[in-house]
Amino acid sequence: MKLTDRLYEAAKDIWMGYLKQPFVEELGNGTLSEERFRFYMVQDYRYLLQYAKVFAMGVVKTEDEGLMTRFSYMVHDTLDGEMNIHKAYMSRLGITEEEVATTKSTLANQSYTSYMLDEAYKGGPLEILVAVLSCAWSYQMIGEHHKTIPGALEHPLFGEWVQGYSSKEYCDTTQEIIDLVNALGKDVTPEREEHLKEIFVNCSRYEAYFWDMAYAMAD
Repeated sequence: MKLTDRLYEAAKDIWMGYLKQPFVEELGNGTLSEERFRFYMVQDYRYLLQYAKVFAMGVVKTEDEGLMTRFSYMVHDTLDGEMNIHKAYMSRLGITEEEVATTKSTLANQSYTSYMLDEAYKGGPLEILVAVLSCAWSYQMIGEHHKTIPGALEHPLFGEWVQGYSSKEYCDTTQEIIDLVNALGKDVTPEREEHLKEIFVNCSRYEAYFWDMAYAMAD
């Protein structure tokens, strides 16, 4: 088994619950309220700004030019790729840049991004990649599941979200992270692997908390 397979096994029970969470389930079947989706968009936009900083730490933490370049591309993919999905929705939902800038991140949001950044500061490129992996990978899983739901890709509000997170471009970006984790972690020590599993499981829990927060529109 590759390292990412072992990471997934450690968090599998958490991941199995994602598709059953009300926000995720209702987004897929098209019954999620616009109010909840709007709240999520603002919080997720603020999350992604910090998420990009985690990738940026990878540039700082490596001396390998090739890896440095790949981390810089990941920052770009987040700010100019994934953010484009959000910016399009923000325009449609009437969310202004001022609103995003002045809205406070929820406690769950702050805690999640602070944890990722802390692990990025303390660790190296491998820890950084594992910290972002649960978000990237689980969104791909949800997107690919939702595109199999009749009408989900064509939904007037949520279809673009499903299309974006099940797209070849997004899947390719996620696969790059997976491949890098497996390459850098090929000969990882058992002790370090346990810590990597802890990071992955914690971030997987934070993903569940984020969906709960978005549905409740509060912490």
